[in-house]
Amino acid sequence: MEIYQAAVATASFALVVILSRRARLPAFLALLIGAFLFALVSRRGLGASGDAMSLGFAQIVETAGFAIMAGAVVTTALEVTGAADRLAATIAPARRILAVLLGSMASIVPSATVGLALLRPWCRVLQGSSAASRAAATTTLALALSAGQAFIYPSAVAVATGTILDISPLRLLLLGIVLALAACLVGAWFVTRMAPRVAGTEPLPTPSERPAPSLPTDFPAIVLPTLLPIALVSLAGYAQTGTEPLGRVGRDVLGFWAKPSVVLILCFGLALLTAWRARMPGAEVRNWLDRALALSLWPVLLTGIAGGFASVLQNAGMAEMLGERVFALKVGLFVPFLAAALMKTLHGSSLVATLTAAGMLEPLLPALGLDAATGRLLAAGAIGAGTLISQVNDPLFWLVGDIAGLGVTQTLRLFSLGTVVQAAASMLLLWLAGLAML
Repeated sequence: MEIYQAAVATASFALVVILSRRARLPAFLALLIGAFLFALVSRRGLGASGDAMSLGFAQIVETAGFAIMAGAVVTTALEVTGAADRLAATIAPARRILAVLLGSMASIVPSATVGLALLRPWCRVLQGSSAASRAAATTTLALALSAGQAFIYPSAVAVATGTILDISPLRLLLLGIVLALAACLVGAWFVTRMAPRVAGTEPLPTPSERPAPSLPTDFPAIVLPTLLPIALVSLAGYAQTGTEPLGRVGRDVLGFWAKPSVVLILCFGLALLTAWRARMPGAEVRNWLDRALALSLWPVLLTGIAGGFASVLQNAGMAEMLGERVFALKVGLFVPFLAAALMKTLHGSSLVATLTAAGMLEPLLPALGLDAATGRLLAAGAIGAGTLISQVNDPLFWLVGDIAGLGVTQTLRLFSLGTVVQAAASMLLLWLAGLAML
């Protein structure tokens, strides 16, 4: 049964790509058709699948939708005031380094989709003058964000793995930094080579005049509405863990300020402050707000439907049953990697894949020869490497494609293949470490 459902899921993924690429249907419609095909053919109850679709859509819109709108508002404010082009000219020499640093820093946000949405203004500033440079900037940042989410403690994935497998946070942090750094470097190298082939070298529209040197207010205009919400959301996620490390008051206060609607209002207020400093008349402010809302419409819709599709797939339960087959293999450290990769590919959620894979792995560690402290640590890294892989049922996939200006097949070739390269490189590093340490 589970093999049949996995085959139907694979056919649904392929149908989404074909309908978007060949039939040129809007991506959101292709996603809906793919989800409907799986619900109809997978031998699951249509009512349960419909409920799962609605619930998944609502959850993603609530958590990521407001962040996407917040990022679009700040991005538009920077563009209409000229700050985006001035900042782009100033930071051009450090574009790639900044993309990696920003992505790694935002990885402690509980959701990678939320992290990238809040960093959208930086994607605009980091892009160069061609379509390839725009795609490279966004994809490099997204790959660094994915690597940090997979490995760096206290990201949600790393915390979940460490808790289930009983690993010291310090050991997990040290290993995660090494793996994340290696994955970021490999990802940046891959994107540098592939972006011109995938996105082309067509020039982007440029301002009619050469940008003036950045003003003293330009950096606060991008730093405050991006890094402040990321810090609030990250601290709130940490404060709301089971042990309540910041106390109940800290949990409640940060929980309020990190609510998606509050983050949107905060970013909106800071964007209005940018417009006020640029002395924009009220009519122009209303125009760019309309433009920002239009900019956020499609990614909110796409990520919401992708979240609903992922929820339908999770409701089927096929990944867990296939995972049991993977855990029956005797290939040591590759077992947790293959199980996590399979579950992430079918589920579309890194956290769900981590919780499922780690929970199934823990009682099997002695049989796999991974029960020692070092074995548990390497197994946690292998699970993280498996969760890197991203494709059409992952909301992050669609947000990367929207910001980078890429179609479905282009996003698969640049971002999805980039996550596969990162996962393979991380697993190779872990395997070599296992040979030396186990």
